[in-house]
Amino acid sequence: MTDSQQALDDALRRCDFLQALLRRKSTRQVWAEDERGTIKATCLAWFNNQNPKIAVQLDAGALTSADAIYHRMLKASELAGSRSQYRQSLKELRAELLEIRAKQMSAVSKRTADVTPSFTVLIPDARMQSILERRWNECVLCLNAPAPMAATVMMGGLLEGLLLARVNKEPSQQPIFTSAGAPRDRVSGKTLPLKEWTLKNFIDVAHELGWISESAKDVSIVLRDYRNYIHPQKELSHGIALKPQDATVLWEVAKSISKQLLM
Repeated sequence: MTDSQQALDDALRRCDFLQALLRRKSTRQVWAEDERGTIKATCLAWFNNQNPKIAVQLDAGALTSADAIYHRMLKASELAGSRSQYRQSLKELRAELLEIRAKQMSAVSKRTADVTPSFTVLIPDARMQSILERRWNECVLCLNAPAPMAATVMMGGLLEGLLLARVNKEPSQQPIFTSAGAPRDRVSGKTLPLKEWTLKNFIDVAHELGWISESAKDVSIVLRDYRNYIHPQKELSHGIALKPQDATVLWEVAKSISKQLLM
């Protein structure tokens, strides 16, 4: 792991710790010295230690949004800032840090080889192998078109297919269906059948069972969220439009997860 990646991991850990700390009390304003001190220390750690290490690996402006959030929290820590506003800032910050992690992965590989891998190690059925090979190639075609939204949707479908194949490969399904990440019926509490699982469910279980790394799980959240912009109303309400460079970053994420599942 590079210094840049370690610095970002540290930023994410501090963000999670601060979120947990602020949930412990219910006062509207953050008056306590320990809370304000932790907020200030978290922000200063970003500007003094983490930001400089991360910035050297990325394009100018890649950290601008995260910087703005840290500046906002640092300023609020001088007074009794609103607890709800801190929570919202930290939610935005975590999403931004995950975006930066995806950019890190892309910066390291700068569009790695798109050669279709062999799916035989994971999937014995020749017809399914052929389907996944076709899906892989369609991802590449959409990226080169460029058709970023179509590419992202294809990536999500490809990963769902690979994750389901990894589940089916297990000789015992019990650890899968009893895992904490498995989705359950709200009334009966029973684990839902695989046909009702979402990409998020598969990813959570895959990480819990050690099939994919924590970094892969974190950046896959970005892919999952962008994939949801297939719904026009969601894209309109959020004001986000996928760009070709965004899809390229997400493709590196999808290939990294695919490689781990095929090992």
